[in-house]
Amino acid sequence: MAKRGRKSIAKERRAQILDAFHACAVRSGLEKASLREVAEEVGLPVSNLHHFFKNRDEMVSELEKRIIGGVIAELDAEFRDEGDPQRRFRKIIEFLFSPRAQKLEDGSLYYDFWSLAHRSKRLRRTLRDQIREQRQLFLEELLCADGFSAISRPEMTEIANIMIALVEGAFYVLDMDGENVSPKRMARITRRFLELYAEDKIREKSAKENP
Repeated sequence: MAKRGRKSIAKERRAQILDAFHACAVRSGLEKASLREVAEEVGLPVSNLHHFFKNRDEMVSELEKRIIGGVIAELDAEFRDEGDPQRRFRKIIEFLFSPRAQKLEDGSLYYDFWSLAHRSKRLRRTLRDQIREQRQLFLEELLCADGFSAISRPEMTEIANIMIALVEGAFYVLDMDGENVSPKRMARITRRFLELYAEDKIREKSAKENP
């Protein structure tokens, strides 16, 4: 019981420190959010932070997992029980362009993560793993959706990459020029592009099979 209790307390304290780090990073920028500022935010001596995180690099990596991984987990949990593949596919596209996924308060952190990843091997691995997880999730949904059977797996993989790029790009444009951006229209057009591409591949396949 005592060991489980200590683990529970440590987990809770790590979460509190990450909450504080998140708040400081949003307020000051990721690179300027110092351990001293985080310690003051959470109400602990700076030395205590090292009991829960080996170093700042680990803290940055865990914050990235929380922010981006949280969106992926929410997406997966919400549509896991949706039985109709086509309806699930459409809802996923809508979710990716919704405020629940496009959290503008974290906008600058995405670019801070990307910048730091060029100097931190640990963060680079974390971001790479997140991209691979997103790609796999999108790929699985495309493989299940109606009308995409004529598309080869390598093409499906590139479509999944394009979806990641579109979502990330939409975040940037929405943050910089939100008054001229409609996430709902972007979602609808993205879905229609994918459907039209799938229809075109079906026609190509049919033409080859029935010359």
